[in-house]
Amino acid sequence: MFGTVHPMKYFLFDIGKVLVDFDFQEFYRIHSEHSGKPIAPFSERDLEMRDAVETGRIGDAEWLAYLNEAKGLSWSMGDLVDVWSRLFSLNEIGYGLFRQAQQTAGVSVHLLSNIAKHHVDSIENNWNGFFDGADSLFLSYEIGVRKPHPDIYRHALNKLGVSSEECFFLDDLLENIEAARSLGINAYQFIPENHDAIRQAAADFFEWL
Repeated sequence: MFGTVHPMKYFLFDIGKVLVDFDFQEFYRIHSEHSGKPIAPFSERDLEMRDAVETGRIGDAEWLAYLNEAKGLSWSMGDLVDVWSRLFSLNEIGYGLFRQAQQTAGVSVHLLSNIAKHHVDSIENNWNGFFDGADSLFLSYEIGVRKPHPDIYRHALNKLGVSSEECFFLDDLLENIEAARSLGINAYQFIPENHDAIRQAAADFFEWL
């Protein structure tokens, strides 16, 4: 399926719901089980704090302290990492594309994700060396901005020193895809209904045979 050598092109992958799957409803259920409180989704304040930890404005320890107080929990950092380790499962199609891209001549592979440090630790806890082979990691908690803000895409483009037209990006959220497309990035929504079309689009973009 791999073609001959071509001018370098850039494949950018989101992580959540692309390389790994998870279910936030299960996260809420675990909160309820551990606290004895009814199942409830994140409040507006919870989401503000989630955004803060995913943009590095607060660290994991502050997020954990908030989560314990807001949800009636008594988790340690190890507990938080363990919970997410159990929530994450491998997305075979997305991860397969990730590995295939790494093995293709003329393709540079990168990750661009809204994520916190404890999520990275949880993924590595499940699959040691999971991120090996990626040429760079553009992670929101390190950059200080989350998708769909255009600055996170501009940051990646500037660091890579490439034009948007040279990049192929997969993300599960339409708002993130639209933001990337507004900058000229070849972006596709990675959802089960689109998997076959995405494989074909990637084959066409990277000239895979």
